[in-house]
Amino acid sequence: MPAKETRESIEAELNAGERERLVQKLRELIQNCTELERDLEEREAEAGLPTYEKSKSIVERMAAVGMGQDPIDHVKTLMDAILKTSSSRGDELPDHVKSELAAIVRNIRKA
Repeated sequence: MPAKETRESIEAELNAGERERLVQKLRELIQNCTELERDLEEREAEAGLPTYEKSKSIVERMAAVGMGQDPIDHVKTLMDAILKTSSSRGDELPDHVKSELAAIVRNIRKA
C-alpha cells in the first residue's frame, strides 16, 4: 500500500520547479524504454529469434517481431530527433517533429 501523502509532499509536488518536472518526465521515459525492451525480448523469445538479434537497432528488432510500421517510424523519428538535438543540429529536424517536441515541452511545463 502506498504511503499516504502528507500536506508537505503535496505542496512540494505542486511547487516543483521545471527542472524537477523534467526529471520526472525523463524517469517516465526511461521506464517506457525499459518496458519496450522487455516487450521486445518477450516477442523475440516467442518468435524463437537468436540472442544475437539484440545487437541490432531497436527499429530493426521491432520489425523482426512484426510490429507495425507506424510505431517503428515513430520510434525512428524520435531517436533521430534526440541524436540531432544532442549534437546541436535541431534546426535540421522536420517541422512536424519540432512541433511534437514543442508539445512535449509544453506538457512538461504544465505538469
